[in-house]
Amino acid sequence: MLFFHAFVREMRVHQWTKNVLVFAALLFSGELFAWRAAAFATEMFFSFSLVASGVYFLNDIFDYEKDRADPKKRHRPIASGALSRTTGAVGAVVLLSMGLVLAWRVQPACFMLVLSYVLVNIAYTVRLKHVVILDVMIIAYGFVVRAIVGAVAISVTMTAWFLLCVMFLSLFLALGKRRHELLSLKENKLAEGRKVLAFYSLGFIDQLMTIVTAAVLMCYSLFTMDPATENGRVMALTIPLAIYGMFYYLYVVRVKHEGGAPDEALYRERPILAVVLLYMIAIIVIRNL
Repeated sequence: MLFFHAFVREMRVHQWTKNVLVFAALLFSGELFAWRAAAFATEMFFSFSLVASGVYFLNDIFDYEKDRADPKKRHRPIASGALSRTTGAVGAVVLLSMGLVLAWRVQPACFMLVLSYVLVNIAYTVRLKHVVILDVMIIAYGFVVRAIVGAVAISVTMTAWFLLCVMFLSLFLALGKRRHELLSLKENKLAEGRKVLAFYSLGFIDQLMTIVTAAVLMCYSLFTMDPATENGRVMALTIPLAIYGMFYYLYVVRVKHEGGAPDEALYRERPILAVVLLYMIAIIVIRNL
């Protein structure tokens, strides 16, 4: 029982919320209630979730010594010894294999996309997470792949504006996380932190976040008014919700000095949860007009 609990904790199931992006194509295409499309999207959600958990295992095995010295990460199952590194390696292989098999069942193109996510994240774990700017770009890549996989799984085309919006929004969240880590490092005067943080400064991150915020809102506005977007004129009514959501999260990062865990902000910050729910309801209604 203790082994099962430790294994599930290492999978970080609470972070599966990131993979909800797989359903974006289903939501925006108006196919939300089409059972076959919903089944494919759901299968890809679990495929990505299993693969992401497998990547977490690999990351914790690779960072074993470093995590043991970290005040928070030392409590993770592998770092604390609740799971051995050998068990973790076996778990990673099993989870990655299950996720890739599920992707292949949907269609080979989904398999190739998920495999690219795995390979890029292995490179990220081994080396690329220490490369300034590229580290956050790889995080953004992961979210863009999620959106593309969701579209490929149900055979719909996502507009370039939407994919750009996803990319810039992912960069925004990744930069907010880096900002929180850098701020915590300075406040707590910890000797150890991400090596890449040495190449960042609060001023630089704030400047990048300002640029990315404008890019997200511009791309989203163009997405809603793109002739290729169904119900485009009505979709434009959701722009104020996007503006509020972006500005409020910017407030969370810049004023409240949080943003270290975007997935937790969804249920900790009621205004963000409210605007996300309102947005989803609005899209469902608009797509079924």
